[in-house]
Amino acid sequence: MHPTTQQLTDQVSIQSNQLIQKPESYTLIGKGRSAFVFKDEQTGYAIKIFFTEFEHLAKQEADIYTKLEGSPYYPEVYEVGHNYIVMEYIEGHTFYDCLHKGIRITKEMIDEVDKALAYARSKGLNPSDIHLQNLILTHEGTIKVIDVVRFKQVKACTQWDDLKFAHERFYERKYFMKKVPRTIIELVKLYYKKIVLPFRTLRSNK
Repeated sequence: MHPTTQQLTDQVSIQSNQLIQKPESYTLIGKGRSAFVFKDEQTGYAIKIFFTEFEHLAKQEADIYTKLEGSPYYPEVYEVGHNYIVMEYIEGHTFYDCLHKGIRITKEMIDEVDKALAYARSKGLNPSDIHLQNLILTHEGTIKVIDVVRFKQVKACTQWDDLKFAHERFYERKYFMKKVPRTIIELVKLYYKKIVLPFRTLRSNK
């Protein structure tokens, strides 16, 4: 008999936000600020397990996904535990991977993200923390948005508007490199986080 999700997630050991132990069937596919994400090779599902101090976010994010049910832009959720979410595993490339591997990010893809976020707003949510690693181009050519845990925050988030601006102002230019090294992407991310966002916050507080 296949173990339950709760039994498997109980085998995941996390200390100081570092992965110590996991079930053999779990393949680590991502790590964020609040959780690890695995693919269960036996079920084919994605399992998001939150760090101890962020366990309360499991129900919060699951509730957001419930509001987004019926949209083709967001993954389906199959099960929720006190510290985990079981959801649809999406095959494809993140926009980060596209930028690094030279897979073209088209205007049509940008428009699809806009539609996904507009749908979230129509459900009373506030799409926030939109970045290259939570936007996915599937193998079928569709767009998926993941990691919606901050869609209930009150303050305005300009990250997606800034990404669209960069896409139009720089990425669409003929001189823009086809494949961007990870070091350059990470440096731009660091500059944005450490310089652009604090400066914008300072101006808005004046």
